[in-house]
Amino acid sequence: MSQGNFDRQITIFSPQGHLYQIEYAMKAATSGGNTAIAVRGEKTAAFITQKKVPDKLIDPTSLTSIYRITDTVGCLMLGLPADVRAQVERLRLEANEFEFKHGYAMPVHVLAKRIADICQVYTQEASSRALACMMVLIGAENEKGAQVYKVDPAGHFLPYKAVSTGKYEPEAMNFLEKKVTELGSLDENGTIEMAISAMQHVLSSDFKGTEIEVAVVSCGKKFHVLTESEVEERINAISERSDS
Repeated sequence: MSQGNFDRQITIFSPQGHLYQIEYAMKAATSGGNTAIAVRGEKTAAFITQKKVPDKLIDPTSLTSIYRITDTVGCLMLGLPADVRAQVERLRLEANEFEFKHGYAMPVHVLAKRIADICQVYTQEASSRALACMMVLIGAENEKGAQVYKVDPAGHFLPYKAVSTGKYEPEAMNFLEKKVTELGSLDENGTIEMAISAMQHVLSSDFKGTEIEVAVVSCGKKFHVLTESEVEERINAISERSDS
């Protein structure tokens, strides 16, 4: 039987063990051409992605792939804009309900597991559709320190020392694997610069602060999206170090 007989509903497995609708969702999430990279340092986690404006008439300040969830948790989303917006709203809802119920902020590992559980339910019900977005969560807390999680539309999630998703994921993961021994000792600026260096490597070109988005969170500090001047400062620091 052809593949077409098994991709009509999300709940039907093919003889090879595939859920084609979930695979299509993952492909749709990474089809935009952007790449995202996240790095975990000693007490800091940071992520970076490209910023592309699809139409010159669109106000570029209205476009972002980085979202604040709580004071200590941030999220980077790649995928269909409408699905991304819905998923971000669900993340914020879950985090706020947890804090209201328990009296303290929702840890990033608990939030990652909760949203992954919700995504996994979408693979079981024929009446709902998997959301086409790849999610990277970063957070920092006193108990577990800085953390990085990646969640996909199937509900699969894991903590990472460094991770990438998007168009150049294989190239970025290869670069990060070679740097893995350095990650555990990186301070805040070092963590940000490692993420930027990885992006420069996979794109094989330099870029301006307006062409990327960078955010960071450290233990004892709030989640912070870097301004264009702060990004330029880190790019210049990398250039000066490579020239010396």
